[in-house]
Formats: sequence, C-alpha cells, structure tokens
Amino acid sequence: MEHMENKVVRKSNFLIEASYKLSLVEQRIVMVLASMITSSDGEFKKYSLNIKDFATLLELKHKDEYSQLQTITKRLLTRAFTVKMFGATLQVGWLSSAKYLDGQGIVELCFDPELKPFLLQLKERFTSYRLKDVIQLKSSFSIRIYELLKQYEKLGERTFLLEKLRECLGIDSSQYKLYGDFKRKILMVAKLELMEKTDILFDFEEIKVGRGVGKIRFIIKSRHLHLSKGIPAPVALIKELPNLFGEDSARDELSQLCKKLPIEYQNKESVRKLLSEFFEKHGFDYVARNIEFSNDGSNAVNPGVSLGRGSNYRNYLAKALKGDFGLPSREDQEIHQAQKEINRQAQEAAVLAARHAQEKSQMEQENKERARVYRQSLTLESQIALREEALSKMEPAKREAVIQKNIGSEILLKIAIDKLCLERMKLG
Repeated sequence: MEHMENKVVRKSNFLIEASYKLSLVEQRIVMVLASMITSSDGEFKKYSLNIKDFATLLELKHKDEYSQLQTITKRLLTRAFTVKMFGATLQVGWLSSAKYLDGQGIVELCFDPELKPFLLQLKERFTSYRLKDVIQLKSSFSIRIYELLKQYEKLGERTFLLEKLRECLGIDSSQYKLYGDFKRKILMVAKLELMEKTDILFDFEEIKVGRGVGKIRFIIKSRHLHLSKGIPAPVALIKELPNLFGEDSARDELSQLCKKLPIEYQNKESVRKLLSEFFEKHGFDYVARNIEFSNDGSNAVNPGVSLGRGSNYRNYLAKALKGDFGLPSREDQEIHQAQKEINRQAQEAAVLAARHAQEKSQMEQENKERARVYRQSLTLESQIALREEALSKMEPAKREAVIQKNIGSEILLKIAIDKLCLERMKLG
C-alpha cells in the first residue's frame, strides 16, 4: 500500500454505531478498502490489491500469505451485522465478493452494495480519520473504541451505558462478565494503544448505577503531535505528553478534582481535605458531580443564583457532598440531553419526511406536465380513443361515477388518462 499517509477512512455514523465484532485482521481489511473509496465514487468498485503488499500491511505470517488471506476473506464474507437507521434496521454483510486472480498475485474485493449509503458520497453525519493513525492498533476493540470516540472528538466527551458500549463492541453476555476484566482487557488496553499510536487520547470516569459501574464517561483529547517512527516505546510518548492525563493514581485523580474547583479555592487546605475525605469514601465521580453542582449553584461562584443563602463555598460544597446533591442534578442533565437528542432525531425525521413529500409533489407535477404534452401531441381521434381506453381500465365503481358524471369524477378520469399516457411514454 503506497502513500498510506494520505489515505482517509470515511464512515457514516450509522455504521460506526452499528453492533458488530471483527477480528483484528478483518477490521484492517475493512479500513483499507474504505480508504480506497474516493469522494467522486458513485458506485463501489472492485478494489484490486497486491496480495504480498496487502499481507504485509495486515501483518500476516510470511508463509503462505495467499492461503491465509483466502481463509480470512471467506470468513469476512459471512460476517453479518446490524445497522440501525431512522425507521429501518438493516442486516448486511461486509463483502459481496473476493476474487483471486491466479498467477497475478492480485485479489479483488468489493463491499456489499447495501453499504453504499454508509460509505459513498457522505455529506453529513459521518466520521473520517487517517488510515495510518489506526491501522497499527493491535486490538480490534481499540479500533472500535477509537471510531466511537473520534466521532465525538470535537465535543470532548462521550458517555455510554456500559451495556450499550458492550453491544457496540460486539461483546456478548458470556464474555468479560466481571467489570474488572472488561476494564483491564479492553478499556485500559485501548487507552494505552490510542495514547501510543493515534491522534486522540482518552481518560474515563466510572459512573455507578445501583451498586456497580453502569456508565462510562470518556474524556477525549486531540493530540496534534506527529509521531515519528523512531518512538515505539510508550514511555517516550508519555514524556512528550506531560500532565495531559497523568498516572492512574489516587493522588492524580485528587489533583484533577481540585482543578475542577473555582480557582480561588484550589489551594485552600480545608477544601482539599474535604475533597480527600469524600474521595476516599465514594470515589472520583461522586466528588466530581458534587463539585459541578456546587459550581453551578453557589453564590460564591455565581452571585445571586441562590437567593437568601450565604456565599461560603466550602459549606455549600460540604452539604452537596454529604447529601450527594450532584447525583439528581447530573441525572436531570442526562435526561435533558437525552430529550434533546430525541428532539433532534425527530426534527431530522420531520425534515426528511417533508423533503420526501416535496420530492413526491414535484414528481407528480412533472408527470402531469409530461402527460399533458403527450396528450396534446395526439390527434383528436387518438385523444378520444385514449379517454375510452383509460375509462375501460378504471375500477368499476370509479368508472360508474364517471358515466354518471358524479362530482369529482372528471378528476378521477384525468388521473387515469395521465397514468395511461405515462405508461405509453415509458413503453415508447
């Protein structure tokens, strides 16, 4: 694969949000094919790849790459998955064909045609990234997490229900049953891999629902740093990214909490002790949500927001921490955000429906005009014959209404004549 630095992968967000699981090599094949699509492509092509170069890029074993690749593409042809769209659910496979040209060392691969709306001529609701930023990842889950976070890079954060995240990653209920295993083998691996090799990094907060972790809030950072090929070690990379997220230690998390305080309170020992006390008992997210609540509601930060109350920020924060007032506040925010998303989707659906209605009306007007021009091109005798033929093809009740000259019957006859005109024009 030449000029991989310039290759860009573009996927519809519907495709990124789809629930599926591919092996690492299968993920790489899909990304490479997607990167070969150009913005001018109106149809999928048969994308030709040199098997030896392709096998090297996919990091296949050097022995019998041809056979290995055939096994992989055959399996990929059977990988059905589900894409949820507005008003529809699509079950589809990735590839429609894989053709190996004997003696030429070439394989021709083609996406399933049903994937065209999700990969071709994307204008809105899509995510793009450079192939070279992701092709070197060693975990298929890291690739999926990268895409899901890259989609929200500009927003800087994204929150998942844990079950929804597992669903997107294609993890069934029998895998990684314990959250600790999921965190260690998927989240932490992806965190380190993205930090080492890609253009985004993330940290995450664990949000309890009931007694266990029920949500994951990802904090996403862009890294405008060109990685050189001579820096393979994570240590070298971390040195280039000082204090971006820091170590996963209690001291660092407490430091992050202090930075959420109003600047004039960040170095007050009494406030730091207060945070430390509740952090040890309840953890990071508990303290963070109550700081956010206090920052929004305290007179010390926003004068006048709590009429009749004093402006002692420490006392306000202490009460919030003791009563966990930040929990219902955050839940209300999440409900509000969810409702905003529902409203946005409903608005999009309404706009789409209006557009379809407009297109339908325009098409009907164009057909009426075409039928009118066709009728006018006929002789009077042919027009009379056309009327009689249209009348004979009408449903009995409608035909009787025309014969009896009931109100509106002429409109029915005109519609039948227009339909017959369009049929004749199509046949002609």
